[in-house]
Amino acid sequence: MKTHAFLVHGRNPEYRARRIEQLLAEQAGAGKITVMASAEIFSRASVQVQAELFRADEDRKARGIHVLRLSPGCLCCSSKLVLTTHLARTLRLNQPNVLLVELESQSHPEQVLKLLKEPQWNDWFADITLVEEVA
Repeated sequence: MKTHAFLVHGRNPEYRARRIEQLLAEQAGAGKITVMASAEIFSRASVQVQAELFRADEDRKARGIHVLRLSPGCLCCSSKLVLTTHLARTLRLNQPNVLLVELESQSHPEQVLKLLKEPQWNDWFADITLVEEVA
């Protein structure tokens, strides 16, 4: 079984979060889903909004969605090791049918796509789609 991956990118973390929710709704019947979400939104959010984000993550987990919050940084530059470590572990242990990866605003979507198309990932991904945020 190969994983269908979606890389959600854009400048606004709130818009990216909405796009992820749309994708989760669209992929609801696809099997196991993993969300590798950016932690960037926490740096901009009030304590109340942060609490709501934690509740949203708990709700996702209750629906059977595996949620990982990634440390800050560009996933093709400063956080490349974090991405590849979490990604390898997630693909091997969770074996998701669908993987949603939220890229922080400073990430380079095309470079992350190129990274995930390297030979070491060939056996894992059915396809990888770049998805822009929605307003």
